[in-house]
Amino acid sequence: MFMKPFSIGGRSIPSGMGGSLTSSSQGGRGVFPVSRPHPAGGRTARGWPRAWLPRALLVLLSLGGLGSSCCSCTPAPDFTVRRGAALSPDPAPPPVTGGLSLLHAGDFGMETCQQGAVASAIEEAQRRSPFDLALFAGDNLYYCGPTAGAPGAEACAFDTDDATVATPPSGPPDPLFSSAFEGPLAGLAASPSPPRTLLILGNHDVTVSGDRCTDEGLGPDVAARRKACLEVAHRSPLWEMPGRHWVLDQGPARLIAIDTNVVTADYGGFTLDGEVAFVTGAAAGCDTRTCFMVGHAPPASAGLHWQDPPADRAARMQRLIDAAGPHLRGWLAGHEHDLQHVRTPAGLDVLVSGAGCFSDFDKHYGSPSPGAELLFASASWGYGILTIGDAGWQYRFEDHRGRALYCCAAAGAGQCLPTGCW
Repeated sequence: MFMKPFSIGGRSIPSGMGGSLTSSSQGGRGVFPVSRPHPAGGRTARGWPRAWLPRALLVLLSLGGLGSSCCSCTPAPDFTVRRGAALSPDPAPPPVTGGLSLLHAGDFGMETCQQGAVASAIEEAQRRSPFDLALFAGDNLYYCGPTAGAPGAEACAFDTDDATVATPPSGPPDPLFSSAFEGPLAGLAASPSPPRTLLILGNHDVTVSGDRCTDEGLGPDVAARRKACLEVAHRSPLWEMPGRHWVLDQGPARLIAIDTNVVTADYGGFTLDGEVAFVTGAAAGCDTRTCFMVGHAPPASAGLHWQDPPADRAARMQRLIDAAGPHLRGWLAGHEHDLQHVRTPAGLDVLVSGAGCFSDFDKHYGSPSPGAELLFASASWGYGILTIGDAGWQYRFEDHRGRALYCCAAAGAGQCLPTGCW
């Protein structure tokens, strides 16, 4: 979800939170999404109009008075918390070789300074060690998803499975697909061995109400369903959403991708009951594969969104975990605009990578969701890399400069234990 567009100045860091805290003088600051040249070339990303910024800020920006960064705006925050086993991690293990390598990024879909920096880092990571898959965990097109009332959009229709598209839209693609997502990632597609790029739905992909979004006169259910259809129907080298929910088997892994919007409420004819039934079927065989759930909203979090409505949100989310059964190894999420490794009360590893284009502000990570175990959380801009082999899996968070922030490794069916980074 989206928080404030920018914040000036830092804040004091709460003490007595039972963890190790690190912060720079920019801790708590966020992004000024002003026009800037892309750090790797000639692309220009535009955020809010310059006229919206106070005159004094424009002077400071022009003089570099807010510090230097890749895009001449507020420096990236680096406020970080480590707790429990992450305070004394095991030595770095040998990296998994010959397995499946997967980029995990999220909340990427608006051109901001942060998005440009993260996109450049992803391109460099791809050059360094090519990914097999690139997974984007929702909120692909801020703030409201594609335009439901665009010419030809009315033709888009789901099949009877409520997941795949039976009839695509008859009009041209919404320009937002290119400007907010595919354009900033052009370097990834241009790499010698580009990864298959897979996406899932986030809440902002189907939003039809609030300060910025409307149902375009279609009614909320019609508009939200059509937005979901348009994202599933769209295809390009940088955009593949096989369905509103989907399953992928590749190498030793199985990815079970779901639509967590139904956790908040049934919408557009899609129901939590239907999602639970899908997960139940998709999880068959996870006793012989390394299975991960991929859902925009995490089932445990050190951020604030676990407090979002409805009141029974945790119970609704638990239905999806229960449907996956005992062999689920982890959950790959976005939604929180940061990087996190937390565990559910039952010990399921949850990796949150939602630092694609926005940063949240005044982070303190002092109130995780009830029963959750917080190991690592950082407000840094960045992404995650998941590597899955026959004997286990490893996960690594990197920031927008390509620096390792945190690593963990799992042997067999065990938990991902904090380690030094390889």
